[in-house]
Amino acid sequence: MLTPSETETTTIELTISQEHKETLEKAAAKKSLSLNQYLLEIALNAAKASLTTPEKIVLSERDWDIFVSALENPPEPNEALKAAIKEYHEEYGKW
Repeated sequence: MLTPSETETTTIELTISQEHKETLEKAAAKKSLSLNQYLLEIALNAAKASLTTPEKIVLSERDWDIFVSALENPPEPNEALKAAIKEYHEEYGKW
C-alpha cells in the first residue's frame, strides 16, 4: 500500500508536429512551467471541466412516456417514504 507521500507514476506518449510542440513550449514558458507540467495542468483542467458537465440521457419515445407518466402520476407514498418525510421534518422543519 502506498503512503500519502508516495505516488505511482506512469508515462503517456504524445506524438505531435514540431510546430505544435514549439507552440506548447512557448505557452509553458510563459507560465514558468516545464512542458510536462504545462501539459498535465491543461489536461487535468480540461478533464475536470468535462466531468462536471451534466451527462445527457436520451430516452426512447416509450421510455419518455413512462418517465412523464411517473412525474404526472406519482404513486402514493409507502410507509418507508412517509417515515423518511416525518424524520426529515423533525430534523429540518417543513419545507
